[in-house]
Amino acid sequence: MKLFPNGIIITQTEYTGLLHVEADPEQWLKDALAEKARLRRDALINEWRPRLFADSSVAEFPADADALARLILSRRDCKSRAQADAECTPPELPYRHNLDRFNARTCTGAKVTLFQTGIDLPDLDYDCILVYVQDLDDWVLGALLGQINRGKKKMIREWQPKLFADPNVSNIPANEDQLIQVIVNHPDYKTLAEL
Repeated sequence: MKLFPNGIIITQTEYTGLLHVEADPEQWLKDALAEKARLRRDALINEWRPRLFADSSVAEFPADADALARLILSRRDCKSRAQADAECTPPELPYRHNLDRFNARTCTGAKVTLFQTGIDLPDLDYDCILVYVQDLDDWVLGALLGQINRGKKKMIREWQPKLFADPNVSNIPANEDQLIQVIVNHPDYKTLAEL
């Protein structure tokens, strides 16, 4: 499965925030997806093990976690979160809060494209996650926006006292993007990868 085949476009300031807490933002997000898939696969197996034990038509199941997850996912009674939510009374509407937040951002100035050719995710990982998550694009953008926010806040928290103490700095911008630009232009600033 390919997520975001045209990449994810963020502002240079957002990318700067990521670089403050991640040496390789793309690898961080790939690792986060892989961990999410592993945890959801394990949850799927733990949830379905008692059902498989109780099913008289199941004589044995694979001793390999991935093969067992595939077996569970192939069952007609295994549904994705979106399918299960649609069958509720009343149906639970799709949750796309993070997509809405991402699309509502003001994106002016320089841009950076993460994953220019998309994010390749094994089908099994995708399917395991979707048993528990309505919309994987929404989850990815939520994780990304959260890490961007974490990086920007950490940068400001670490650097505002340094700017206050610097006799060469007479004023600090009252705009977050401009303040981050002042920080990264400071001769002592280094990204996580440069430390």
